[in-house]
This record gives sequence, structure tokens and C-alpha cells, in this order.
Amino acid sequence: MFDVPVLAIVYNRVTFTHDLFTVLHKVKPARLYVAADGPLENDRIDCQLCLETRCVFMPEWDCEMKTLFFDKHYGKSQMVVNAINWFFENEPEGIVLFDDTLPNLDFFTYCKELLDLYRDDTRIAHIGGCNIYKHNLWDKSYFFSAYPHTWGFATWRNRWEGFDLNMKDLESFDFNEISNKYFFKSKVFNFWQRRYHLLQKNNVDLWEYQYFFHLWKTGGLSVVPSVNLVNNRGFRPQKRRLRRLNRPVQPILPLQINTEIMQDEKYDRFAFRRYYRKDKLTLLSRWLNENFFID
Repeated sequence: MFDVPVLAIVYNRVTFTHDLFTVLHKVKPARLYVAADGPLENDRIDCQLCLETRCVFMPEWDCEMKTLFFDKHYGKSQMVVNAINWFFENEPEGIVLFDDTLPNLDFFTYCKELLDLYRDDTRIAHIGGCNIYKHNLWDKSYFFSAYPHTWGFATWRNRWEGFDLNMKDLESFDFNEISNKYFFKSKVFNFWQRRYHLLQKNNVDLWEYQYFFHLWKTGGLSVVPSVNLVNNRGFRPQKRRLRRLNRPVQPILPLQINTEIMQDEKYDRFAFRRYYRKDKLTLLSRWLNENFFID
């Protein structure tokens, strides 16, 4: 029995959700939380798919399962925030997974050990499960990054507290406060400063980007495993550049503890260059896809 609580955030992808539940069935979490977005209004097919997705979760092991099933459709970002807020109203720490993620079994032990290790070390704000770098260059099991990859992760209530999807304090925030800590070049600083003002100006909710701002504002670093532990199945076929960053999952146990808490400059340069640096149209089209399901 696995004693770390797990939150699964789902919508209408029945097959993906079934595959995720198959992994959870092997892990057997003692406390399982399931949050599901509601169907699109007046869409009978979507309503059926949402119902079928929710019915996937029928634990056959000794499990306390709690559900948060919405009738209203919120869209990805608001749904994620609703779900994680609810999760941490009930638990002080835990693992967050999405219906399009497929972790290997080592991911769960990795999260458990690092949740225990860094529980009282607020320098660490996020324990990510994915690594997008194609080579393993690290002699330890994990390292530290400015970027909290969110394909599957673990964190604590006290690190999540204060997260604001609307970033109301962005206008009064001085980006120079985080520039020296996280950004190695002025072009990276300028990119993120422009990006956040673009998001706010256009009232765009991309929760991962708002989550970055939350962690940077609070001074936290993210743990990245030296190998990829979570397969992201949600990339559209057209996004070949991004799909190539989805590395095969590999074992990581037993963990080799990294005692040097320092941002990995090489990895963050790569992540910025290959994953985050996009033009305005790409950013806005991603928001449209997440909220109006153009794809």
C-alpha cells in the first residue's frame, strides 16, 4: 500500500485515463483523489465521454477515494487550479497526475522519498517527474531547475498556498528581483517579462506559466529527475518539435541524493531554448486549444 496521497485530474479521455488507472492499480495508493472537469454545454458526446472517464476509477484495493466531479465545464487551467486547491484542503502534500500522463512505477517512490527529504526545506518548491534532455549527464538521481515541469509532479500545501491564476500582484512586482536568481541572460529575463505582461494584458490563463511566476516569486527551485519518469501522451501530432522532447521513461531507483542545491544552468538554457521560447501566436493558439478545443 502506497501512503502518499495521489490526485488524478481528468476530463474526457477514456483510454488515457484507463491506462493511468492501470498504473495506479499497481501502486495502490491508500488515498486517491479524482477531479473531473464537466462536459461542454449541450454536447451529448462530450457528456458521455466525461461519464465514461469518471467510471474508470473503481479501486479494488483498500483505498479511500474522494471525488470532485464538476457539472460545469471550466477548461484546463481553471480546472487544474480548482482541483489542486481542493486536494490541498485535504492533504498537506501529495502527487498530482493528469489523464494524459503515464508515469513509471519508480516515479512514485521517487516522489515519496523527496517529499520526505525536502518537507522542511522551503528552497525546494516542486518535485517534477519529467526530464526533456536527451542525455543523462548527471551523477546523481536528480538536480535543480528554475522550471517546474508539470507533466506529473509532487509538492506540498505550503508551497502551493498563495497561487493566483490572475497574478494580481504582477503589475507591482519588480522582475529584477528574480532576474539574478533564475535568468542567466538578459534575453531570457526580457522574454519572461514580456510574456507575463502579454498573458495579463490579454487575460490569458495558462496555469503552468502562472505557476512558474508563483514559484519564482516565492524563491523556490524545482527538482528534475536525471532520467524521464513520466510519459506525456497529450502532444498533438502536429507538435513534432515538442513530441521529440518526450523521452522514454527509465528506472531511477535507488536514489542517489544530491546534496548541492543549485540551479542547473545548462539544463535551464536547454529547456528555455527548446521548450519555452515561442512566439505570441503559438502562446495564444495554445490558450485557444485548451479552452475552446480547436484541436
